Amino acid sequence: MEHKPEFSEMKVATAGRPYLLHYFDRSRPGPAILYIHGLGCSKTDFVDMTKALQLQQFRLLSADHPGCGNSSYDHSHALNIDGIVELIENFVKNLGLDSFVLVGGSLGGLVGLLYAERNPNRIAGFVNVEGNLAPEDCMFSRNVISHSYSHFEKIIFPQIKKAVAARKGRGFARHLDVLAKADPRAYYDFAFQTVEYSDQGNLLQRFLNLPIPKCFIYGSENRHLSYLQRLRASDCQVVEIPNANHFLFYDAPDHYAAALASFARSSCFFSKRYTDILGGQSTAQHF
Repeated sequence: MEHKPEFSEMKVATAGRPYLLHYFDRSRPGPAILYIHGLGCSKTDFVDMTKALQLQQFRLLSADHPGCGNSSYDHSHALNIDGIVELIENFVKNLGLDSFVLVGGSLGGLVGLLYAERNPNRIAGFVNVEGNLAPEDCMFSRNVISHSYSHFEKIIFPQIKKAVAARKGRGFARHLDVLAKADPRAYYDFAFQTVEYSDQGNLLQRFLNLPIPKCFIYGSENRHLSYLQRLRASDCQVVEIPNANHFLFYDAPDHYAAALASFARSSCFFSKRYTDILGGQSTAQHF
């Protein structure tokens, strides 16, 4: 039986200011999976997972960052990645989430990594979905930082949209639709610290050092990522999604849902309260 998500609003503070976040919460008795979206993206990237049979036992949640989806942005008070991390911390506290699976896509993978470092005891496991781990991961954000906001808004942001439109595949087409709702000022402000962390933050080692179960998911068209071999040599589970690129949740939603469900089952199984809900012992699946 499919349980539809409930869409709500919540006032959440960060950087000393309140923001009204739009989010969805698909309530279920199983463990919670919280998704953090990427640059110019929104909770829309995760809402289709509420229809996935593999995830019907799990509570699913995702919120729009300020300036993304349906959440507004204050142009007079710039937010950066650290501000988004604090926002997620307070969002989680307001919801009373505990022992949940954290999933971050692209820029959301960076936010999730920083959140996980600060709150390892709250997280049952962390899934990085082609999140920023190295300088090569700044696919769009690096195009932003050398320009004034005026030039970015008038020239660079339209160029980014054209570049997305020129890419083949369902994922880029769906991302273009979501990107249409993104506030260009928020996109601009978030890009700078994304590049800074990717270039100077030693993110790959910090990801590997997390004292929690970890999974890295990537699309098969991105097998060129330089650090995949190092990830495979670690205790991190690595999953390739076939026939998919960066926006793999749109390109191959069934495979993506199966990968999330498999990891969530294995990382949450330590909790006895979920044994009956998840149905016996968990075995990780490989794709």
